[in-house]
Amino acid sequence: MEPSVETFVPSRLYSRIGWAALAGTAISGLCGFRAPLAFIPGFLCGITALVVFWLAARPPVRIADTQFNVGDRAIAWREVREVNSTRFLSPLVLKIRLTNARKLLLIYPGEPERIEQLVFQLRKRSEMATFDGVAHRDYWTWLKLNESKGENPVMEQPVRMLSAEEEDEIERLYQKLKTVGRLDSRVESSNGSDED
Repeated sequence: MEPSVETFVPSRLYSRIGWAALAGTAISGLCGFRAPLAFIPGFLCGITALVVFWLAARPPVRIADTQFNVGDRAIAWREVREVNSTRFLSPLVLKIRLTNARKLLLIYPGEPERIEQLVFQLRKRSEMATFDGVAHRDYWTWLKLNESKGENPVMEQPVRMLSAEEEDEIERLYQKLKTVGRLDSRVESSNGSDED
């Protein structure tokens, strides 16, 4: 591993929630001996504790200049082809497609600030990848355009799709349509010859 490595470890909050869910399981289990319906929330708390402890035990993600590591698995940046996000933001779940049709499901249960930093590092260093269908170059171009225009987000800024000449032509056709009621010159000439 390289000397300049940034490590992203799971948040301690997940283990605390796991212990709280485990305590809820124990309390519901004790109450279940008097009221058997209390075993239902005890079972649900137990499942929750298992899932949250599993998340808390996820391996750390290490970001370096030439590769990133998920636990013991090292992946070079040039191998990353697609990074697709899911609806889960915390914990972060990313579907990463690598070269040779290999896939990686990256699950990072971190704090929101650390999740943003990890996503930024992945987008910055995966130069041959697309991010939710947007190429690396295009993503950074839009980001720079957004920064240069101030505080307004990219979606609020209109994108110029037509040149000034094209806009003038469209305006001219619109005015003609408004006055005549149609644009097709063949229809006008055939109607004129029918009236003679």
